[in-house]
Amino acid sequence: MQVLKDNENLYGFAWLECASRQHNGIVTLKMFSVRQDMNGMGIGKTMLELIEARLPKCWVLRAECTPYAKGMKALLRHSGFKRERQSIVPMGCHGLDVYIKDTSGV
Repeated sequence: MQVLKDNENLYGFAWLECASRQHNGIVTLKMFSVRQDMNGMGIGKTMLELIEARLPKCWVLRAECTPYAKGMKALLRHSGFKRERQSIVPMGCHGLDVYIKDTSGV
């Protein structure tokens, strides 16, 4: 889990999941939250940059979003993520849009 805070305030958190050993090099952003009163202040972008900075350069950061998460999808697009052509639909759920960012710097 990645947390962005100072001595007194929690600004947001991200829940990350590393793929199995067979798919080493992929980290999935499973949950991402910024305090509501901090929306639009660059906190989400800062959190994504901190996560990327901790990943090895050859790894891929992947995010799954519901179609209703318009703010998150905009944040991902503006942070260099590309939407995969095909979404995933977990059993019993609505479809999730998948976004990928290659951290290799290419």
